[in-house]
Amino acid sequence: MTAALLLLPVAGRAQSIPAWAPTLDSVVTAALATSRAPGATVAVVHNGRLVYTKGYGLANVETRLPMEAGMLLRVGSVTKMFTGALLASLAEKGQLDMQQPIGTYVTSLAGKRVGTVTTHQLMTHSAGWIDNAVAYGRMGEGALGEVMREVGDTLFFTDAGRTFSYSNPSISMAGYVAEVAGKQRYASLVESLVMRPTGMSRSTFKPLEALTWPIAMGHLVAGANNPPTIVRPFTENTAQWASGFLLSSAPELARFAMAVMNDGELDGARVFPQGVIRRLTTGYVPHPGGSGLDSAMYAYGLVVGRTALFGRPERVWTHGGSINGYNADVYMLPDRKTAVVTLVNGPGSGIAGIRLKALELALGTAPQGRPVTATRELTAAERAQLVGRYAMGRRVVEVREAEGGLVLVQDGMSVPLLRGGDNEIVGRAPATVRMHTRVENGRVTYLYSGSRALARQP
Repeated sequence: MTAALLLLPVAGRAQSIPAWAPTLDSVVTAALATSRAPGATVAVVHNGRLVYTKGYGLANVETRLPMEAGMLLRVGSVTKMFTGALLASLAEKGQLDMQQPIGTYVTSLAGKRVGTVTTHQLMTHSAGWIDNAVAYGRMGEGALGEVMREVGDTLFFTDAGRTFSYSNPSISMAGYVAEVAGKQRYASLVESLVMRPTGMSRSTFKPLEALTWPIAMGHLVAGANNPPTIVRPFTENTAQWASGFLLSSAPELARFAMAVMNDGELDGARVFPQGVIRRLTTGYVPHPGGSGLDSAMYAYGLVVGRTALFGRPERVWTHGGSINGYNADVYMLPDRKTAVVTLVNGPGSGIAGIRLKALELALGTAPQGRPVTATRELTAAERAQLVGRYAMGRRVVEVREAEGGLVLVQDGMSVPLLRGGDNEIVGRAPATVRMHTRVENGRVTYLYSGSRALARQP
């Protein structure tokens, strides 16, 4: 089942349906069937214009409500680019110094190690803090300050400034620093400085406000033979709004992407100073693994890198998100002013295929496959560099010698290791382990699992 196309005014003219729309529709429908997500919304921007947006499948498996293009869904960590835009806006106004210790703003942290990190380090995941994502927690807009004013030095798993390691608490704290510096609640600041200027009139952090608009429920799928079920109760933790709790729609996220790709202009008007866009999209810290991109860096809530997927090296700005029954993806090619926004209210395994086909159709260019890196046995020198114990918070892994090779041991499971590409180790098939390494002074000091680092232990 597909819902009707949402027709929106684009640069003063009515939107027409592109000739490739039926092809994309069939790809999205197939992706939903494979992933077992109930529904999706997709928005495609090309040459700086919103050219297509549509809802597919169901917003609610119980009521059988069809998904509409403009429905609100939780977007998970896509929220981080909005927190980044807020901080960039406050910095550009001179209300916030991103290089000052956060204890300057959150005075309860002054004198503690945790108060010595900078907002810049928080926003670039380089503060040395552990990661956690707490789906349910305190409610009420005062909760952000209540929690962040009381954090302690146990957040550290390594020294600040040493490495990139994805951390939701870091972004939540950055949101509270913005609240203090901007002298308003976090949500109000994002609305007034980021969302409303771009015409994002329905996007909100407030569930009771979101429920007054058409909204899609999040769904989980437990087991191969079970149908999707609605997540109950509705996910809410005000203390982590800044890291992953925005409710938005594909067409409204597309408007934000259009403004960012057009250096802060939208519909012929300036909505962000150029300095805000520069701060938001500058790569500051190397991102091991890189979200599939070449030479990826982390900016303020965006992964920025390059790809030659469509025949020429070009820039990419992107971020994904996942939270309790919802998955999201925003992918921008700024040199072509082309973007794809994909939101689903269930498992997100079909998102990459939807994005790739949407880009191919919009650009009129078939993607080129990435070269497959051959694996090999680790040399004796490489094994010696790797052997050791690594941890981030309660997550601990150990790399050991075993039967002439190396194994990775975690939670009682043991996986034989091979060498992959540069600074990469992979599990011997059929294992799915893939980690990047950082070598300093002849030994590996960090293992990177996805976007999270584990530090070598003494």
